[in-house]
Amino acid sequence: MYVIDITRDKNITDMLCGNNSMDAKKKTIDYIVDYATANYDINIDKNILDQNLNMDLFSLKKFLYDTYSIPIDDDLIVQSIITDKDHCLFLKYMDNKTDIPIIYNFEKNDVKVAQNYMTYLVNDALIEKYQDNLLEYDRLKLGYDGKNVTSTIYPKLNIKSEIISLYNGGLFLEELLNNSCSLNQIKNKENMYINI
Repeated sequence: MYVIDITRDKNITDMLCGNNSMDAKKKTIDYIVDYATANYDINIDKNILDQNLNMDLFSLKKFLYDTYSIPIDDDLIVQSIITDKDHCLFLKYMDNKTDIPIIYNFEKNDVKVAQNYMTYLVNDALIEKYQDNLLEYDRLKLGYDGKNVTSTIYPKLNIKSEIISLYNGGLFLEELLNNSCSLNQIKNKENMYINI
C-alpha cells in the first residue's frame, strides 16, 4: 500500500492512498492535473507528467518551470510512503530549516508515541530559536503532560507539525484505497453530513 502525502505551500496538507505503485501514481497524476487546472488554469499533459513524476519527491513548481517555463508562487510537494494497514499513523513535521516535510510512520495505535515525538521535535526547534530567551521558550514550549496534541503551528517560526491517522475504524483507509478521493475530500464530505 502506498500513502501519498501532498503539501500545498507548507500550510495545507492532504493524503491519497493507493493499493500499489501504479494505482498510487494514477491517483497522484489526476490530483496534480486537477490542482493545476483549478488553481492556475494550466492544462498539464498527463503523459508528460507521467514521464516526470518522481513519486519519492515531486515539486509542481519545479516541474512547471522546467517543462513549460511557467513560474508559480506556491508549490505542491508530493511524497509517497510504502506502508500497510497496521502502520497508518503519520507525523508530519516542517520547520524553518526544511523545505519539504519530514514524515514519520507509526503503528496505528501508537498515538502517544507520535505525540511525544512531535512534542520533542517542536521543543527542539524552539530551543534552537530561543536559546537566548528562555522565558519565550517556556511560554511556547509543548508539555509532556498527556494532553492530546495532534497539531502545532507557529507561523512566525515556520513550524508546523501534525499527526494524521488514516485509521478510523477502517473506514478512512478503505475509502481512500478504493476511490480516487483524498483524505480532505472524505473529511469534508463527513463534515457536510454532520452540518445538515
